[in-house]
Amino acid sequence: MTEHNEVRDRIVGSVSGERLMADTEEIARWVRLSGTEEERAAFDYVEKVLGDLGLRTTRHAARAYVSLPDGAELSIGGEYVPAITHSMAPATPDDGLELPLVQVAAGSPEDYASEDVEGWAVLVDGIAIPEKALAAQKAGAAASVFANADEYVHEMIVSTLWGSPTPEDHDRLPTIPMVSVGAAGAETLRRYCEEQGNPTVHLITKVLTRWREIPTLVAQLDGTEEPEKFVLFSGHIDSWHRGAMDNGSANALMLEVLRVLLPERGNLRRSLRLAFWSGHSHGRYAGSTWYADNFWEDLEENCVLHLNVDSTGGRGATVVTEGQAMAETKKVAADAVHEITGEDFNGSRFGRSGDQSFMALGVPSLFMFVSEQPLGQDASAGDVAELLGGPGAKGGGVGWWWHTTEDTPDKLDPELLVRDTKIYAASAYRLLSEEVLPLDVSASAEKLLSHLRTWEKKAEGRLDLSAAVSRAEEVVGLATGFSAHSSTAEDARAARTNEVLMRVGKILVRLNYAASDPYGHDPAVGQPPVPLLAPIDHLLATQPGSDGEAEILTLLVRRRNRVMHELAVAVRGLRRGMEQ
Repeated sequence: MTEHNEVRDRIVGSVSGERLMADTEEIARWVRLSGTEEERAAFDYVEKVLGDLGLRTTRHAARAYVSLPDGAELSIGGEYVPAITHSMAPATPDDGLELPLVQVAAGSPEDYASEDVEGWAVLVDGIAIPEKALAAQKAGAAASVFANADEYVHEMIVSTLWGSPTPEDHDRLPTIPMVSVGAAGAETLRRYCEEQGNPTVHLITKVLTRWREIPTLVAQLDGTEEPEKFVLFSGHIDSWHRGAMDNGSANALMLEVLRVLLPERGNLRRSLRLAFWSGHSHGRYAGSTWYADNFWEDLEENCVLHLNVDSTGGRGATVVTEGQAMAETKKVAADAVHEITGEDFNGSRFGRSGDQSFMALGVPSLFMFVSEQPLGQDASAGDVAELLGGPGAKGGGVGWWWHTTEDTPDKLDPELLVRDTKIYAASAYRLLSEEVLPLDVSASAEKLLSHLRTWEKKAEGRLDLSAAVSRAEEVVGLATGFSAHSSTAEDARAARTNEVLMRVGKILVRLNYAASDPYGHDPAVGQPPVPLLAPIDHLLATQPGSDGEAEILTLLVRRRNRVMHELAVAVRGLRRGMEQ
């Protein structure tokens, strides 16, 4: 362990702020819209750096459904209001739409309950997150206007469809035009509403949405003992505007982690596979989804963890305790954060955001944001927290400039970027070098058991989950025993131990995070833990003995069967592991 710590210290001590800023500034020279020539130039730069470092690269060309906003006009009472439109929102007719405007507060389903907005434009407080867009559409609105709380308007993608559409989910694409305005424009619109009741707005939007060819760039630093097993280290290159923080600094961080690991490559048992995505901002994670679909078998068999990086080193991003982690990966994050900063890591549950396109495969994940602003620094932080996974977040977003024209290199703090890079480097080195994978399946099993007990209590006896809870308790017991057993694994059986950790871990990740089968992708909307059981909420809203209850119970029995089967497979895997 002493030798391991010495190597880790050499790695983190080699991180260079000068190199990080130089790479960031190069990448941020271009406005990197997905599938464009400027984005391709940024990919060329990253590929050249990887080649200069001695790695062989592969650039895949994928067809993906990409949407690029091309302008918006909004006026009310003859007064022009600056506005932008959003990816995946449909365009208006060339001459636009004239619609009455009504305020609907935050635009939750409850806010629409007392308002008939059929055929109206709705003024919604906050940024254009997909769930608010969907709520407006379901309520029958003809258009949505999002009132940002910040001076600069946040670019967004409003589709709840994850990745490119198929015939099965094409109907998730938005069907109504949408725009956003800044704080001053929002005040103008509210003033007209207060003075005139329901004033008329004139709205024109242009959006270029079609199938495009986008790049995915992959390079691998091979491990020495089991090079077929790999940590997937990923970040998107495409951006809104210059995107210095989102995601130029993250791309620079990836290159720097590679640089500092290279001199210690002889100590890396597993491979580090770097993947640079397109289609994140303008295709709802189309690049990472394409990779998950087209390299499914390799990911399912060999990917030990997905280490994602987004929006690092922001000026004022002093909060490093709330980054995204799963129960099985939290200790890796906590140890790295404490080693680098001395702070105690709390962690946040992953939501349906970022390039988390590998949860249905059961791949454990660590990080998306590793650093955030303190609470209260960003007026849109609440919407960002909802986008990332729900209420309760202690971080305050990644900066008011996020997704705006102002995301330029001056919004970065080189010292904080170095700090973030050191956290990633320490985490990556541990994941790549330890004989036994540092994945805590007992913590994952305990978290799953807790969620199942919560669902059992919530079901109020209308769905019997006692057998599922009992089997999850068995998994917890076996996982706890296996964790103690595996902590003393000798090198001769480390590979077998890791195989059990991966197989059982994938089951627990799927149950904790995914409702789709392992070959698909859940929508880009918030969902509760163990989303397979989410229909219990609908069950409770039905009358006992009704047809509606019978239909939902039929669905839930099938889903309970899946939970029971997955847990049974985990039990068998852990028992075999204990017999090694």
